[in-house]
Amino acid sequence: MQRKTLLAWLVACAIGIAACSGTPQTLLSPSAVSPTTAFANPDGSTIKVTAPTGLNPDGGTIDTTRPVLAFVNPAGRFIQIGYAYDIEVQNANGTIVYSRIAGESPGSSSHAMEIDLPRSDNYFWRVRARLGQDVGPWSNFATFRTPDPVGPPPPLPGAGLPFAIPGSCGPGDPGNRIACAAAMAALSAEWSGCAGGRGVSCHRFTRQVAYALSQSDPDWKLIVASPGGHACDCFGCGPSDGTMFREDTVVYRGSRVFDMIVGAGGPSPSLNWSEVPGPRPGDRPSDAPLCPR
Repeated sequence: MQRKTLLAWLVACAIGIAACSGTPQTLLSPSAVSPTTAFANPDGSTIKVTAPTGLNPDGGTIDTTRPVLAFVNPAGRFIQIGYAYDIEVQNANGTIVYSRIAGESPGSSSHAMEIDLPRSDNYFWRVRARLGQDVGPWSNFATFRTPDPVGPPPPLPGAGLPFAIPGSCGPGDPGNRIACAAAMAALSAEWSGCAGGRGVSCHRFTRQVAYALSQSDPDWKLIVASPGGHACDCFGCGPSDGTMFREDTVVYRGSRVFDMIVGAGGPSPSLNWSEVPGPRPGDRPSDAPLCPR
C-alpha cells in the first residue's frame, strides 16, 4: 500500500469511519526467499535445507577398500538450488580418516573415494549440504566394514616341476622373496642335494625358484655368465663357455640381482635373499629351462 493510502486509512479509523472495520485493499509484498539464514540453526547449520538421506553403503561388509558413497540429495525448505556436499568418514575410534567436498547430481549424488581404507575395520560416514561458507545439517551416520585381507593365491600348477608352485611364490616384493625360496626348499629334492654339499644341485634349485617366480612375473630371470666367469649348467659348474648361468643368483628386470644361497657348493649352505651389485660386465639376463629330473 502506498504511504498516502495507508495514512488516509489510519486517519479514517481514528475518526470512526465504518470503513476502518475492513482490511486494506492492497497487501504488502513479502521479502525475497533466501536459501540461507542469518542465524545458525540449533544444530549449527546455516542453510534452509533438510539432511541427506538414503546413505549407501550402510551396514555389513563391503567388497572393496575404496567404496562409492551414495546418498539422496536433501530438499530445500523454500527453494531448491544446487549444492556441494561435505563427506566425512570416521574410523571406529571416531577419528576422521577421509573428508572431501563433492558435487551434486540430480536427485541423488555419489562420490568415489580417492584412497584405499585399511582392511578388516569398521567405518562411519555422513554427509551434509554446502553452499559457499554455509552448511546444512549432517545426515545420520551410516556404517560399513571393509573386507578381510586377501589370502595367499592358490598354488599354480607345477608344470615342469615335480610339485605345485607354492602360493608364496606369487606376486610380491622383489626385495624379499625368502618365503618363496623356503617353501620351494621344503619341496625340492634339489635343495636336499645342495644342503649335502653338491654345488650343481644348488644351481638346479636356483633354476626351480627362478622358474616358480617367473610364472606370475616374467621379469624374473637367471644370469648368463660372461665367458670365463664361474658358472653352472644342469650337470656341473666351472668356467663359463658363454652359455652357462651364475650358480645361485637371480635377476629382476635385468638390473636387480639377488643372491639366494650362502655357501653354495660348500658343506653347510643356507638360504638367503640379499640384493647384490648388478650384473657383471658381459653378463646378461635370460630365461633358463628347468633341468631334467
